[in-house]
Amino acid sequence: MANDTMRIATWLQPQEILLGVDVRDRTHALEVVGAEIGREHGLEPGAIFRALWRREQAASTGLGEGFAIPHARIVGIARPLTLFMRTKVAIAFDAPDRKPVSQLLAIMVPVDGAKDDHLQLLALVAQLFSDRAFRKQLDSAPDAAAAADAFRAGIARMTAAST
Repeated sequence: MANDTMRIATWLQPQEILLGVDVRDRTHALEVVGAEIGREHGLEPGAIFRALWRREQAASTGLGEGFAIPHARIVGIARPLTLFMRTKVAIAFDAPDRKPVSQLLAIMVPVDGAKDDHLQLLALVAQLFSDRAFRKQLDSAPDAAAAADAFRAGIARMTAAST
């Protein structure tokens, strides 16, 4: 079980980090996510956006405290992909606490991937982002390298605590 957690925790490290992104609203934020993931991984951006938007229509992925985890299953990938985006200005995301969102961790998982892996990944994201110090470090990261370091340190603390 610990090996599964460690394997899944490695997926938390974002492949892309976008800071200071100027977005109008939740829809536009998901369009930017779809475009970036599509460009970086040779996937159809519109299909990514539509998968994310369908998930948002079922229920908002805004968790509260300024954070959201838009996620969806897509074809064309073999392992989960993550992208962290910090918006220039917080946007309405229909979060349960009604606070606007400025930090998004988008997660794309293979359409035929193990459902348990997907659920465990979402649980680990929620655990990581419940750490106020981690969120503050991400909020103040001056560049993508600093944000990536914050993720590495946060993931290491979380996995060390679970072993």
